[in-house]
Amino acid sequence: MRVLPRRRPDRRRGLALLLAVVALAASACTSSGGSDPGATPRASTAASSPSRSASASGSSGGPVTLTFAVYGEQEDLDAYRALAQSYTSQHPQVSIDVETAPDRETSLDRIERELLHGPGPDVFLADSADLPTLVLERRVRPVDRLLEDRGVSFGDRYERLGLEAFAADSSLQCMPNSVSPQVIFYNKRMLTPAVLSEPGQDRLPVPEKSWTWEQFARAARIMSTGDVKGVYLGPELTTMTSLLRSAGFDIVDDPQHPTTLTLSDPAAREAMHTILSLARSRRVNLTAAQVRRADPVARFESGRLAMMVGTRALVPRLRQRPSLRFDVYPLPRLARFRTTADVTGYCLSRTSPHADPAADFLTYASSDRGARIIAASGGIVPANLAALKSAAFVQPTQLPRHSDVFSTVIRRADTMPNPPGWPDVVSQTEPLLSRLFYARHPHRDRLLTRIDRTSRGLLAGPTPSPTPSG
Repeated sequence: MRVLPRRRPDRRRGLALLLAVVALAASACTSSGGSDPGATPRASTAASSPSRSASASGSSGGPVTLTFAVYGEQEDLDAYRALAQSYTSQHPQVSIDVETAPDRETSLDRIERELLHGPGPDVFLADSADLPTLVLERRVRPVDRLLEDRGVSFGDRYERLGLEAFAADSSLQCMPNSVSPQVIFYNKRMLTPAVLSEPGQDRLPVPEKSWTWEQFARAARIMSTGDVKGVYLGPELTTMTSLLRSAGFDIVDDPQHPTTLTLSDPAAREAMHTILSLARSRRVNLTAAQVRRADPVARFESGRLAMMVGTRALVPRLRQRPSLRFDVYPLPRLARFRTTADVTGYCLSRTSPHADPAADFLTYASSDRGARIIAASGGIVPANLAALKSAAFVQPTQLPRHSDVFSTVIRRADTMPNPPGWPDVVSQTEPLLSRLFYARHPHRDRLLTRIDRTSRGLLAGPTPSPTPSG
């Protein structure tokens, strides 16, 4: 009996969740055709100034110092500092202490330590993957009402996926600032139209249509010569999720409330075999030993790797190599184009003693102007749509030349499954995935079954309160 493909995550359900968030904003405002004659009109865009400027100016209690905890590459950190400086130059009674960390894990560890002895940072950067834990432990203060009071319009000014990713318990818990999809980075000197040439074809496939798995695999094999590998496909659930969803399946039984991975399902197993046929090629893909000797990004920078999977976060580092000519392209499709996206957002600490001044700063950070300051770092794909279309993000004089690929593929992106037990699923299945990719005789079907079985106990844990489905 033929096994029907597992559907990708139900975006209608996610849209209903977003509409519920937007409805909260709408409930505080009336339409222009039926407004309350006694009501004060609200600003319609996030670019407007905070309506509670008194709290930001310190008139309610004197000067205010906010703590803003962020992480990322140096270019990102510089952009966050510029954001804070821009805000305080307009609000001299507010000072902002920017706490920086090189990565998400370091930042979270420090926030946890601070919370043991005090309120922690007033505003902090978080990944959407951290949201279930933050909500369960009551670490964050929902931002929707606070931002509505300051004239923020959610409906058509922010990337929908970002709003969905930070919605829980019928509220918007954090404000998205970046939605960065996975794409293919490629060396322009290696991947040329001639590599993919077919009769009558003299250019690369149109990015809006992506490219097929067959085209991608063929290019990887052609570019694998001598010390150069054609591609790096690593044993990572994120990349596997994107590719399996492009084949019409998912890696979990229920994207909203998963109870098990589904890599051993017959139809998904067939797609996994297709992916592994390329990933296990020692001539085309990097081996585990090669990855240990030099990470894939370093190999790409030195011209020993033609293609790799990554997000916009790689761009600042790659730009530091003037001799490197690189560009981006969508992930290949096995049947239809899908990808996953990393989503980060600004969260307000529930224990902050400065909720109103912090919300004023968050309003500015999420505005068109604030988002453009962050986009200029080169490593962030702004959730603010006006900033996404601006020169601050596109940066036409710098690589990659096709920055529009990031904004194009967001429309076909999903987030990863996000239950509280997901970090344990990722860490405890990684050794098994590595055996699938690198072992000489991996017994694929047996390993896929074992991976699914391992995930079940890890996913059987508490979950945040359900969000509305319509």
